[in-house]
Formats: sequence, C-alpha cells, structure tokens
Amino acid sequence: MATKKNMTVNGHEYYRITRTIGHKMVDGKKVPIKKQFLGSSKGNAEKRYKEFLEQQASLKYEGERIEDTATFSFRANEYIENVLKVSTKYAQGTKDLYEGAYRNHIQGTWLDEMCVKDIKASTIQRFYNELTVSKSTLKRISKFMSALYKWMVLNEYATNILAGVEMPEKKDTKKHDEIIVWNDEDLHYLVSQNFEFRADFLIKLMSYSGMRIGECLGLKYEDIWDDTIHVMRQYNLGQIKQPKYNSKRDIPMHHDLIMAYDRHKTWHQDEMARNGYQTEYVFTTGTGSLYDVGSLRKSFTRFYKRHGIEPKGFHVYRATFCTNLCKAGVPLEVTSKLMGHKSLEVTAAHYALIQIETKQSAIEKLHL
Repeated sequence: MATKKNMTVNGHEYYRITRTIGHKMVDGKKVPIKKQFLGSSKGNAEKRYKEFLEQQASLKYEGERIEDTATFSFRANEYIENVLKVSTKYAQGTKDLYEGAYRNHIQGTWLDEMCVKDIKASTIQRFYNELTVSKSTLKRISKFMSALYKWMVLNEYATNILAGVEMPEKKDTKKHDEIIVWNDEDLHYLVSQNFEFRADFLIKLMSYSGMRIGECLGLKYEDIWDDTIHVMRQYNLGQIKQPKYNSKRDIPMHHDLIMAYDRHKTWHQDEMARNGYQTEYVFTTGTGSLYDVGSLRKSFTRFYKRHGIEPKGFHVYRATFCTNLCKAGVPLEVTSKLMGHKSLEVTAAHYALIQIETKQSAIEKLHL
C-alpha cells in the first residue's frame, strides 16, 4: 500500500501537518503561531513535530539553567557592554564613572562571584558595610547598582532588592582642601631603586612627568623622541581616548628618567621576543595586552606592602610632581601646562598649599 502524501515541494512528495507551537498578541488579541512539519509519511511528520518540541524544551531548559546560574559578574558585564556603553541617556563622563565604580570596587570581589538569584538585600547591605571607600565613592557605586538592578528587574533577571538596602555612613578619606603627596623619603626610595617589578618604569614615569595613569597606559614608544614625552592619548576603561580636557602636551625628560626608559625598553623588547608578542605600547602585561587599572592597582598595593610603604593611589604621584614644581619656584603658567590642568585655578591650589607650609615653617623658626 502506497504511503499517503498531501503536498509536493520541488518535485518531491511529502505528508504535511500543521501544528500550533505558541501564541502572540496582535491588536490586543491572542493569535496562535502555526508551523508546518513535512515528512515522508504522516507518522514521520508527527515525529518531526515531536523532535521540534523536544528541541524547544531543551533550549528552554538551557535558558533557564543560564538564568539560574548567572553570576553578578556575568550580568554586570552584560549590562555595561550591551546597555550602558550604547545608551544615549547618560553622558560619556557618567558612563565612565559607572563602569569605573564596577571595575574598581566590585569586580573580582565575593559579591561579583555570587549567582544573582542568591543575592538578597542583606547581601548588598553587607557588601556596602564592608567597603572601605569614601562617601562620594559609595554614592557612585550605589548609582551603578541602581541602574544595573533597574535593568535586571525589567528583564526579569532579579527582583528589586535595593529598596531594602541602606547607605552606611562613610567618612571622607581626605579633607576637601587637602592635597595628598609622597613624603621625600618614600619618593626618593621609589625613584632611586631599580626594582624587580614590571611596573618599575611606570613609577619613575609618574614621578618625573606628573602624567595621569591613563596617559601613561596609553603611551606608545613613538610618543617619545628627542628626550621628550609627547602626551597624545589616554587609555581608560578599555578605550583609547583623547587626554582629559584634550590636554595634549610635551614634557621634557629628566636625565634619570631617560636612563630608566632605556632600561625599560631593552627589557620590554627582550620579553616580546621571549613571549612571542609585539606591541607599540610602553606598558603591557606579559602577553602584550594593555593593563586593567583595577588589577594594576592591586599589584601596586602588594608591591608597597613588600617594601614597607603605605599604599597610595596613582594620582598621588601626579600631585607630588606638581607640588615639587611649586616648591622649586616654577612659574604657575609653566606648571599648569606641564600638568595639563583644565585651568590655572587647579594648579594654584598646589601653590597655596606650599605658601601655607612656608608660612608655618617660618613661624616655627621663631625663638621667643
């Protein structure tokens, strides 16, 4: 007995069945979604339909499994890359602050490794309480968390647990009129030694140039010639950008910095040959990729602790360079240009600090 067929496609006969595989809303009405299944017989077409259902069930399970095990890190990076970076709601500066809040203070922590489904209001509260950051930094972290959770709630990845979280009291880490600098003893130790530390030249460069950390990480070998550093760009949050305030500038190199640069270049070329990579950038990891600032900061902290030095941020090198120029009597306008400050008022704050110290020193010399 011949197998029954009910349609012909490209000269071949098949048995066709039509099945409802779901529904969709059209003009406020629930409309069935239909799909055709072809087979060599009715039984074979039904088998194709059954296989389709099993495949869909498997995909649904896999999707649910991903949802069930997605970590905070997975969702945070998904939000940053696919939503935050392309958003027209926020200015670029705000995007950088939000991403920086995650990269510098959440990424790599115990919270970052947790499954989103396991995170409760008490979990976030504990994380906030344990953070050793200033009030302003915690505020930035909180804003990032609010934006992230709003997105996760809308996509049904999480519930709105932030409503049950309170902002803990945090002390400001410095006075608003205070400029933190390296003391002379620590600075001399840092620049006078040749450390077995891959970022040794970075220490020298920040100390002798006052460059921002992003400008240092964006520096290329082609930017250094005639014993001068030509600041052309910065590397910030995974992107090459114009220097802050578009402050492209030329910085003459101290003779000690020139010698340190020559040593670093020779060492870096040897590493490239040994590890099989090429780069045009002055500072890279051992595989040739550019540094993640958060990871670099942790590396510096470990370095300071090994040498018995109180850890300080990268910006302290810049503040120290500017302050030392002030102490040396370099004119305000020249210092401002070397620093790439937005205005003379920013540079003047360092001069005001030196004037206060000078006055205090003069008073202490009195013998009444």
